[in-house]
Amino acid sequence: MKLNQFGRVTVSFDQQCQELTAIGFNVTLDQPLAAVASAAYAKLFPEALSNTAKAQALAAVAATAKLDLGAWLATKPTTISREIFYAVALQLLGFEPLTDYPLDDALGFMAKTQLPVVDDAIESAADFYAALYLLLCTRTKHLVNYLDDLANRGFYQDFQAGKAKPEYLFFNGKAQAVFDARHLRREVVWVESDLDTDEDGKRDMLEVTIFRPAATDHGVKMPVLFTANPYFHGTNDVDWITHKPDPTLAVKTHSHTRADVTAKVPAPTDLPHQPVNGESTTAEVYGDENGIYMFNDFMLPRGFVTVYSGGVGTRGSDGVRSTGGQSETDSAVAVIEWLTGQRKAFTNRTDGIEIKAWWSNGKVAMTGKSYLGTLSIAAATSGVAGLKTVISESAISSWYDYYRENGLVVAPGGFQGEDADVLAVDTFSRQKQTGDYLKIKPTWDRALAQITADQDRQTGDYSAWWDERNYRNHLQDIRCDVVIEHGLNDWNVKPANAIRFWNGLRDLPINKKLFLHQGQHTYLDNIRSLDFADQLNLWLSYELLGVDNNAPATLPNVTVQDNVTPETWHTYEDFGAPASDHEVKPLNLAADFKAPRASFADNATSIFTAAHSNSDEFEADIIKPDSRYNDARLWLGLPAFGTAVTLEGVPHLKLRLWIDQPTAILSVRLVDVGDALRFTPVASAVDPAGWQLGYDFKTASILEFKPEKQPSASKLVSFGHVNVQNQHNAYENVPVVPGQPFTVEFDLQPTHLNLPASRHLALIIHGADMAQTQRTEAVVNFHVDLAQSELLLPLRTK
Repeated sequence: MKLNQFGRVTVSFDQQCQELTAIGFNVTLDQPLAAVASAAYAKLFPEALSNTAKAQALAAVAATAKLDLGAWLATKPTTISREIFYAVALQLLGFEPLTDYPLDDALGFMAKTQLPVVDDAIESAADFYAALYLLLCTRTKHLVNYLDDLANRGFYQDFQAGKAKPEYLFFNGKAQAVFDARHLRREVVWVESDLDTDEDGKRDMLEVTIFRPAATDHGVKMPVLFTANPYFHGTNDVDWITHKPDPTLAVKTHSHTRADVTAKVPAPTDLPHQPVNGESTTAEVYGDENGIYMFNDFMLPRGFVTVYSGGVGTRGSDGVRSTGGQSETDSAVAVIEWLTGQRKAFTNRTDGIEIKAWWSNGKVAMTGKSYLGTLSIAAATSGVAGLKTVISESAISSWYDYYRENGLVVAPGGFQGEDADVLAVDTFSRQKQTGDYLKIKPTWDRALAQITADQDRQTGDYSAWWDERNYRNHLQDIRCDVVIEHGLNDWNVKPANAIRFWNGLRDLPINKKLFLHQGQHTYLDNIRSLDFADQLNLWLSYELLGVDNNAPATLPNVTVQDNVTPETWHTYEDFGAPASDHEVKPLNLAADFKAPRASFADNATSIFTAAHSNSDEFEADIIKPDSRYNDARLWLGLPAFGTAVTLEGVPHLKLRLWIDQPTAILSVRLVDVGDALRFTPVASAVDPAGWQLGYDFKTASILEFKPEKQPSASKLVSFGHVNVQNQHNAYENVPVVPGQPFTVEFDLQPTHLNLPASRHLALIIHGADMAQTQRTEAVVNFHVDLAQSELLLPLRTK
């Protein structure tokens, strides 16, 4: 087990003493060591409510092989050795001697687990307080740091007692859980937008659900974690609209210019405002649905209000869905504007009773994964005032990169047949309120039909419709700081969405951080080997509460999980950027690779159909060294480098080829080859319900990425697809003449891969991708000029 920790701040001893005093320790440097230690240890069992109970708790901890902690303290030691201090500390951190580590080798286990220790024996009260401060900041077996673990057991339950006005508390630069998450105000209000997506001549009203600590009723103004969540009120059946992979690929007859595919911003509609007939500080509707994002719940007791809104077309709101369109961005922005005092909201939809976010301190962060994180990016590109930071996890930065690729229709994560219209239906939760739905159905049917037409499954080309949904067009308007988290094996929202976003932020005068893990489409908050939630607490305390904790400099710019050594995370200044620690290695497909042939016939669809296969099985089969698809692909083996290397960045492929048809799907896969126990892309539970999100509050499972139980022969590293008619970009089309050579270039998905000396790479070239593209039935013969084709492989050299 390794517990990596990047969110711990180094502070002076004077500040340590001040913070220890603030959380209830009686810091007296002139007292004997034994007295100081006895008093401090007694406070570390907040669940023990009497002296007898505390004595029993001390007796349950071993200090030596012969003495428990209580008995050892009774000897009134004048010196505490590092061995004894950390034998006790590990038990306080949740580890078990005899099971997790030998009692007499605490220091060895601390080093193995990467937990910090003091350098010398503890010989004075000052030494003890310095060691105690470090221990309180140290990670436990249960994901959180030790002070958070104490808080979960009631350490702060009396902190607000006797205070005329509740207060925040900060320790090591982070907000502490001093607000009782069991006592929340759960409210629903309606924000007035500038939209009229249901075309009824009235401004769309947006339902917003609020969870705020009761302390806000007593004068505490809090920042807001806002999650724009189209799934918040449920989803709909989509089987009836899900598309079947097309058996044919259209021969394109029309090309486009950049001007053709540039989105036109419509003029704003001047709509009448809802009349204000009064004002209230009390909501009329109780928020009966629970929050769905564990990190938001983790921050609630730390004094962060949580707000959810589904946006236009979701249950309780007006309007229709647009799958990433400008209306969904505007929906999120409208909520932020209300939270920061720039827009009106009402206690119900009709009476005109205005309600302000009087409990908000005017600072907002957006959080969420997938579609939720996507809308965070969208709102950030608006430059809206008051949005201080976004934390986008597994998020889309361009919807074209989600549903299309280089002139092809592609399926996210192998979910064949999903498209923008399918997702629109899925999230149109107004349908769940039948009385409302029947009124809006004709308008919704028209809007849905327009999405189906505009998404264009016929050509797969980039268009003005997709351009509207490309948030990277507006990166220059971002004013807030950004955190990006993404899985390097996320084939749903593919890594290009994150890395192209990161590259676009590089020169902006904002703070930005990038986290990349070895998983698929998942959160990072509850992965045991990384202190992600603790880092975000440091970040948000800085961004939203103005704590001078140096978070932008303390947190690494780029944090990447290793793919070979378990529970190992690397930190870098940047990712994949041209610099002295990177190089691009050109590899000629004839000279540098080994290939038995240069031609193949793409009959993958018939093989797939005959095997009664599915997308997951195809993904596994196509990368095997010996596969049922051997004849329907080229396998180009790259000899081992002779030493370990690290790929980092965007592989780029240039192919010279000819085919015997006027169009084709061309797919490539870069594969890590060699028997090895690789990580599973789905993290496993190592402690179900082990992450406690607050005192007497919710829990979540703690997860970790674990090695496979059986060795695998190969693993997908990166891939790419292109319509051979889109040889220059995703909107210009070049006629392909059967038998005549042409050149096509395209990027593969970004990657970070440590490749041991014992393993090597292979490049697979094939046609239709049964998991990702249309399943074309026409057999296309491919002939690749290997000598005039090359792979540009990005490598990290330091």
